[in-house]
Amino acid sequence: MSLPEKKVIQLIDLMNSMSSANIPAKKPILEMFDIAMDEKMLDYLIAMGTKPHTIGQLRNGYHKMYGGTKEDWEAFKTELFSMAFVHPVSEEDREHVALSPIFPGWIEFATGGPLNEKRAAIINKFVEFWGVLRTMNVLPMRFLNDYKTASLGKKGIAPRTSVYVSEGNLKEVALNKPLESKQKTIPAGEVKKLLEKYKDEIAVMNCFCRQYKNINDMDPCNQGLPLETCMSLGAISTQIVENGGARRVSYEEAVEMLDDFEKKGCIHTTFHHANDANKDEMVICNCCTDCCLMYNSWREGSLSKIYTRSFFSPKMLDESKCVGCNICGKYCPTEATYYDAKAKKLVFHYEKCVGCGQCVNQCKFDVREMVKDERDVFVKTKNPKKL
Repeated sequence: MSLPEKKVIQLIDLMNSMSSANIPAKKPILEMFDIAMDEKMLDYLIAMGTKPHTIGQLRNGYHKMYGGTKEDWEAFKTELFSMAFVHPVSEEDREHVALSPIFPGWIEFATGGPLNEKRAAIINKFVEFWGVLRTMNVLPMRFLNDYKTASLGKKGIAPRTSVYVSEGNLKEVALNKPLESKQKTIPAGEVKKLLEKYKDEIAVMNCFCRQYKNINDMDPCNQGLPLETCMSLGAISTQIVENGGARRVSYEEAVEMLDDFEKKGCIHTTFHHANDANKDEMVICNCCTDCCLMYNSWREGSLSKIYTRSFFSPKMLDESKCVGCNICGKYCPTEATYYDAKAKKLVFHYEKCVGCGQCVNQCKFDVREMVKDERDVFVKTKNPKKL
């Protein structure tokens, strides 16, 4: 039995208000909610709203709505936390939890554990949604999608409206938040310094992008990256580990894994609370141009833009050492650099560079080096006609 569509859209609005990322209520997303929860959970999350809650407040709200025994609540709480519908408010405030965003958020945390039928179905529906974004990448949608981010970036304000339910009353709240980059891209090697901040709370879970390939018997990652690559950090890592969705790793093991990932060409992307690069980190995604929904989908022409904070950029040392192998073009996630065989020239578009460092890391010659260069990078949606 399908969930009531109006209620699902209401919850989608609530979850979107918890993050700078907006996931539209397209058919695969609505179907994904049908798979993820029953109407009891749906009603509970809507009633929860966007305010932080202690565990005691969550329990009292449950008993007020449904009654039930202590055992009923414990079973419900297990589902609530194992599916990551809520997570800690911040590293500083672990006593309170709040509604999770859809993405980045509960989808990755809920599907990062050992594969089962429910996780597989959620992953398939979310990737199906990404396919819908490809069909939407036409004018004027592409222009409007990019213009909104570009214009708001200049103004510095991102006006948004959120609808939520509090104590049975429908309320509408205008949110005027400064527009901030959604994530950070950290070059090879530098990400290890970040791990020191969360030295005692690092966990590794399955990458749901690569899991999708496994589920559907597709070729494995052509860069040789393993399934278990996503690293959760801090308070959220503890929640996921306690609910069987990730395994705890030591700092030393995490560094060893990162060394392997870097050699294989991964792009380290950190996602943060509320998908705001100024807040605490939650996840290090070790992405690649072959599997990653963010980078690969951009390359393949989905209606998706990339807005990230970068800390480095490549500086040319000696272009004459370039042999034209185009390995930099293979590993660059945003096609900011490549070798133009026709023009016999190394191409570099600074405005598209996210500073991942793979053009330097993979090159066998001293053509360039990475230098510090902090900036926000906005890479426009790719025109599918140029694929």
